[in-house]
Amino acid sequence: MSRLEGDVLRELEDGLCLLVYDIPYPPDKSKAWLSWYDWSTRRLKSMGYSIQYSIVVIPESRISAVLEIVNRINDKRMRLNKGFGLNIPEPRINIIRFNLKTRKDVEALASIIINGLKNTLEVFVKDIEEQIRNGKDKTRLQQRVKKFIENIKRKDFLNLLIRDPDLRKLIIELEILLS
Repeated sequence: MSRLEGDVLRELEDGLCLLVYDIPYPPDKSKAWLSWYDWSTRRLKSMGYSIQYSIVVIPESRISAVLEIVNRINDKRMRLNKGFGLNIPEPRINIIRFNLKTRKDVEALASIIINGLKNTLEVFVKDIEEQIRNGKDKTRLQQRVKKFIENIKRKDFLNLLIRDPDLRKLIIELEILLS
């Protein structure tokens, strides 16, 4: 096990939470409801590492920020219900604190997080390469890449994009593609 993995594993051993959410999806494709759904899920996913469709690993230090976002989500839902005559049910958003029991558990979670980031970056790199081959506007692509990197760095509370050589290589590849 490399030094990087050891450092990451130690950080994963303490102070983690699962953010588990179920945001109601509009049954009739209501534009306002769909917009709220997209906005809500984007906000929640931005808090940490998505490990499943509606499960995000967050550091315990971000709980207050998550609770603030939950309040904003509910406020916006109530305004939409009142303003558009919708009946959006209350979302189920839970924060579960936990401690990993064994080193194997820590390694499994680290692997899930790192592989998830790697897959996300690889798919994005391929998409950008395809768009470059198709002659898309380079300025727009640069803006898209910049925004993507900012978003993914904001989620990266373990600094894996810097610490992991494979992830760092993919970030550099993105930057080189558009230079």
